[in-house]
Amino acid sequence: MLEDPNIKLLYQRRLEQNLMHSPCSLNIDVEWQTLNNTLQQAANETLGKRKKRRHKRRLNLWNEDIKNLIENKKKAYLRYPTTRSETDNLEYKRLEAIVKRETRKIKRQCWETFV
Repeated sequence: MLEDPNIKLLYQRRLEQNLMHSPCSLNIDVEWQTLNNTLQQAANETLGKRKKRRHKRRLNLWNEDIKNLIENKKKAYLRYPTTRSETDNLEYKRLEAIVKRETRKIKRQCWETFV
């Protein structure tokens, strides 16, 4: 966003304005904190803030069966690059399909009980 000349100019003006009104100190830690706050304030005034996204769990019904299936799938996934054997790759693909099938089944059951 700072590549835009108008936004860049606005940021520079806000920064200059905020720096002129900030108090000076002989303590380096206080001076650093003041500079840091001034930079953040100018950026917030110019660019605004973004909301943090909440990471939600993809599967609402997390149970031990799904947990064990996912752990087995992960172990198979980590085993394949070390051995590079086709059987390990097929085992990983098989476990991946089982996990997908079981999660779909649980989601379907959850939806049916909801409706």
